[in-house]
Parts: sequence; structure tokens; C-alpha cells
Amino acid sequence: MKVSLIFPKPPEKGTFCGTVAQAEHYYKEKIEFYGFPPMGILYLATYLSENNFEVSILDQFARGYSIEKTLEWIKREDPDVLGFSTITTAGTGITSAEISKRVKEEINPNIKIMFGNYHATFNDRRILSKYPFIDACIRGEGEATLLEIAEKLEKGQNFEDIRGVTYRDNGRIVKNNDRALMENIDIIPFPNRKLLGNIEYKNTVEGLELSVGKFTSAASSRGCAFQCTFCSSSMFWGKWRPRSPENIVEELCILEEQGYRNLLWVDDNFTISKKRLFTLSRLIKKERLDFNWMAEGRVTQSSLELLMAMKEMGCKILSFGVESGSQRIIDWYNKNITLKQVNDAIKNSNKIGIDMILANFILGSPVETREEIIKTLNLSLKLDIDFPQFHVLGIIPGNWIWNKMVEEKKINPDTSWEVGTAVLPIPLGEIMERIRQTHRKFMQRPKYISRQIFKTLKSSYRQKAILQNIKNINNWDLWNNWKPFWG
Repeated sequence: MKVSLIFPKPPEKGTFCGTVAQAEHYYKEKIEFYGFPPMGILYLATYLSENNFEVSILDQFARGYSIEKTLEWIKREDPDVLGFSTITTAGTGITSAEISKRVKEEINPNIKIMFGNYHATFNDRRILSKYPFIDACIRGEGEATLLEIAEKLEKGQNFEDIRGVTYRDNGRIVKNNDRALMENIDIIPFPNRKLLGNIEYKNTVEGLELSVGKFTSAASSRGCAFQCTFCSSSMFWGKWRPRSPENIVEELCILEEQGYRNLLWVDDNFTISKKRLFTLSRLIKKERLDFNWMAEGRVTQSSLELLMAMKEMGCKILSFGVESGSQRIIDWYNKNITLKQVNDAIKNSNKIGIDMILANFILGSPVETREEIIKTLNLSLKLDIDFPQFHVLGIIPGNWIWNKMVEEKKINPDTSWEVGTAVLPIPLGEIMERIRQTHRKFMQRPKYISRQIFKTLKSSYRQKAILQNIKNINNWDLWNNWKPFWG
């Protein structure tokens, strides 16, 4: 029994904001997707491999494979099961469906085709109804479910007893009960990054390469302890489940032996537990591990003590979710933070000496006013950060805003489920132009320029990053710094 897994690239036709007027124009101007290893299918593949199944992975996006070349790869691999990691955000379910159809028609009609990840979890019935050549959708955390599917297929059995799967059975769509979460995620094998082949991944922000040396990503936990209305993480992963510091350090030692020096933590809640973070910092220092790493921070978890521990264990880039300059909108997002906490977190990060501080902002909430959008853009100019990242809010199945907008009949789920959409308070073109103007102001301020020079003179990490980016100056995209945000 052989299983092949694909991380697909977005379709050639843009899907940003789905049906929103002008969206296609802006998507063509800015096509951006993940530039780091696809941890989801990497964990799945490793889990299957550790249980004696033959596995192969194709990161179609990173390799830039066309559909034709992807089909050639599938034909060479000749799998019994073909799985796609599908994400509504970039319309990769559309690409996956196109490939799947041709696999069944041109390669092997007996291959069992599975969709997984966020798109399959929240759109399982819709996917199977629209695409009769897709056999099943795996919902939520997928390791145990996919393993059980492979074991059942190997024995010639069906899926009726497998939790966490929605499947087709003699023309009927059957949705089995949910699978319980893995409580102890230390038992999951470390992802075998060698399965990805010789891809050289990079950590980039708007064309600026921030990984100094060999780069990869890692997860120190799963799930989320919060219920932000724009995000689907807690609905997908469930409650926050951490790996132990000892387990994390064991993986870091392996990564160091493999030559990795740069790391992106993909956790939603890396800093949620002070105790865990302090223990992790102590163990990293004990093992003398030397990584440059980036993580998302939460402004409510940004004490000087915690930030110092992060800096000592190698934190170079810290990204905060500020979201809005309006407390009303922050509260509507159920973010559970205040603007004072935002200012305090950034002040503390500068005081500790974090090399690069990023702030993320979301524009285009359905209940937002033009004045609140302007207030958010102006906040980015006031905060003492190194780089703002602006996102236009897209709405997809799996989060509270989608449910709310469907309930209020502001979204037609039958036309928007596959690529998402937006319910914007002002035209998208105006939002984009205001973002461009704000970003130019941000980058051209004399005080900002002098401060960047000063910080760079003090930071060997920033100096190395600048030197390696000089050769890529044509790829910089500093004036049009925006990206869709889908939660």
C-alpha cells in the first residue's frame, strides 16, 4: 500500500476575496502563498511511514509544478491513495479537484483520492457533492484517521467505523463521528523533512529574505486557547495542546545536526505558557543550541521577563496580532486585548532588544467604518515597529464571521464556499490605495530610517539579512505590503 500526498499550488486564476469586485485585479498584482515547509502533510507522511506504509510527498507550490508535471509525478509514484492538503484561502481545493479528475480519467480510476486540512474539514459535504471523483474528506487532525484509512483499504474494508472521515458509499455521502483529539502530542513522530526532497525553503516578508542560513518551520503545540471571530484554528485543532519542552529540544537537536539554523514557529499560541517557555529557554541554553527564530507573539503575554527568555533562546523576529486601531473592532473580533496592551508589548520588545518587530493589521471588517480603517492605518505609523503587515479580511467557512454573515444573508454560501469572499465596508480599491499610501509614509519617515540604521548597527542578524538581500533587490515589494487574511 502506497500513499502519496500533495500540497497544491493556487489555481492560475486568482481567488482572493472570491466574488468581490476588483479582487482579481489585486490578486494578480500580489500572488503570495506559503514559503515554508507544509507541516501538515509532513506530519501525516511521517506518521504513515513510522507505521510501515510507503509514502511520498510533492510540494507542488514550492516546486512550481504545472498540473501536467504534477500528473507525471503521480503516474511515476503510482499510489494506491492520493491525498491533497486543501486550503480555502487560496483556492487550492480547485487545483486539487482538477488534478483529481484527470487522475481518475487518465491514470488510474481505482486510486482512492482524499482531501484534508481546513477546506475539507468545513466543506466536506459540498466537496463530495460537487466532485464525484473524490472519495473522502478527512476532517480535523488527520494522522490517526489517515492511518486507519490506509489500514482498512489494505484489508479491503470500507470506512464505516473510521472516525473523522466523510466519504462516499454507493452514491450516498456519509459523515462519521468526529475523532477525539490526541491529548499527548509528544507521541507524534518528529516530521521527517527529508521526505520533501531538496527544496530550499526561505522565510520571506514582502520579498525580503529573513532566513540567514538553512531554514525550516516547526510546531511546538497544536490548537488555540482563544476564540477570535476571524480565525478557524480553534474550530479545526480544538483546545491548545503543547509539546513538552524536552520533546521540543530533542527535535531541535536533530535539526541542528541536519544543518538548520533558522526556524519559524507556526504555533498559534507559542507564548501562552510562561512556565513552558522558561523551561524551554533553559533547556536550549543547556544544550547550547543556536537558532535564529521567528514566532507570533500575543500582546497580553509580553512581559519583560518572558521576552528576555525568548531573546536568550534565539528569538530574532516577533510578530504581534494588533488587528485594529479601533477598540470596538478589536472587541468585535473577540481578540481580548486592549490598545494599551499593544503599546506595552511593543515597548517591552524594543526594550529587550528583539531584532525585528512586526505588527499585523486586518482591514475590511463588515462592521468597520471608513474612519476606523483610517484609524488602524494611522496606528501603524505611531507604533514603534519595524514593519507593518496589512491584511484585507476574507471570510471563509469555519469561523464565526462566516456563520454570522450567512445568517444575515450577506454571504451566499453556495457561491462562496470554495474560495471565500469578503463583505467590505468600503470599496476594495480604496482600501488598497490607502494601504499603499500608508506604507510609503511608514517607510519614508526620517525617524524610522534613522532608527533602522541604528538597530542594524547593533544587530549582526540584521546585518547578515541585509547583505543577502542586496542581490535580490529587484524582488523587494516594500511599497505594496498587503496580503489577504482568511483566518
